[in-house]
Amino acid sequence: MRLLPYALLLLVLSCSKNDDDPAQPLTALQNVQYGSAADSGGQTTSLLMDLYFPAGATTADKYPLVLMIHGGGFTSGDKNDIKTHCRILADSGFVTASINYRLGWRTGSGSCNGDTASKRLAVYRAIQDANAALRFLVSKSNSYAIDTNWIFIGGSSAGSGTALTTAYIPDAVAQQLTPTERTLLGPLNTSGNSLTNGFTIKGVANLWGALPDSSLVTAVTARAMISFHGTSDNVVPYDFGYANKCSNYALEFGAACLTRRLHAVHVPYQLYLKTGAGHGPDQYGPGFTMPRTAAFFKQICRGEVIVNKVVVD
Repeated sequence: MRLLPYALLLLVLSCSKNDDDPAQPLTALQNVQYGSAADSGGQTTSLLMDLYFPAGATTADKYPLVLMIHGGGFTSGDKNDIKTHCRILADSGFVTASINYRLGWRTGSGSCNGDTASKRLAVYRAIQDANAALRFLVSKSNSYAIDTNWIFIGGSSAGSGTALTTAYIPDAVAQQLTPTERTLLGPLNTSGNSLTNGFTIKGVANLWGALPDSSLVTAVTARAMISFHGTSDNVVPYDFGYANKCSNYALEFGAACLTRRLHAVHVPYQLYLKTGAGHGPDQYGPGFTMPRTAAFFKQICRGEVIVNKVVVD
């Protein structure tokens, strides 16, 4: 009769030991599904991300997170396009995620002939997907060793525009700023998955992107930002102007304009402008932009005083 309790005790101890496994190593993951949603054609599509981790990372540690978003004018591109950017950030000590998001709008047969209403819907879907990705990552913070106190976002071109709008347009603002898109596609914070995890974005890496309204940047809403842009960009204005230089397209407010707003409200910034360069300057490849971005974000995490600067070359 005494053997039964003893055997049960051994079983309990054995289960307890297995439940208390040592920290697990973390290696890069591909095609992790963070949600699903209807694309521009109404077909449900899986939303996928790739994850990159610092060398030697384990689940016993916590690292700041950077969500990176590829460009492509909301018609093309893939999360694999910015894998070098992500690897550099991961090597610099960040958990980094690169996402695919829903693409597609009616661009028209020639310059300036696109259907702007369908583009606004494409932009809105991208913001929904970025929100869904961040909710998913926060929900997996223990599995992926993410320090949810330090969440950053960035991207290039359309991906940078998505990063900026994700940081500056929460659902409450979308109700006022994009009521038609919200009515058609639903709230920004419920699409893609049913997760309800909150998050706060602490900084943005803006690679030749823009916001639709510079007044979104206020003393209350402003996020630290590091930006890179060419001064002869004909796709996204480096200061402010019409998208693609088409007067029938929306006004956009780029790096120089947004930096002035940050300066006015005393929020950290760094701006790199390449004189005479076009959209996505060759000089501003991942080897130039990502080490500077990593250093900027690390200063924020450490609470260091950041020297604001504008570098024009």
